[in-house]
Amino acid sequence: MQKEQQIEVRKIGLKTYIYMGIIVLLGIVFFLLAQNGKAMKAKEILKTLGYTNVQNVQVYSIKDFENVDTKIQGKQYSIRFNNLNTSETCKGFIIKDFKHNVDQDLICTKDKR
Repeated sequence: MQKEQQIEVRKIGLKTYIYMGIIVLLGIVFFLLAQNGKAMKAKEILKTLGYTNVQNVQVYSIKDFENVDTKIQGKQYSIRFNNLNTSETCKGFIIKDFKHNVDQDLICTKDKR
């Protein structure tokens, strides 16, 4: 006859749960601050391009790039936003290099309201 082996399992302490909760909250706060920072930078670039009254700016990705011809580095933002002046939804790319030159490749469509 074989004896049944019982494996002893320790309970997780209360302090460990508190530490895990704090780490999760800090992660959520950091994520929200990073998203807000991306949107604010994109809004600044849009203002320099002439889009002054925008809403619901969503930044999907930020990529580093280098212009092959001029060797100037910068950032490319993949975005989507609502232009309240013209009632359009725009999506595409905005580019800002480190010499503060900006460019855009946006497609805007009229909102159906």
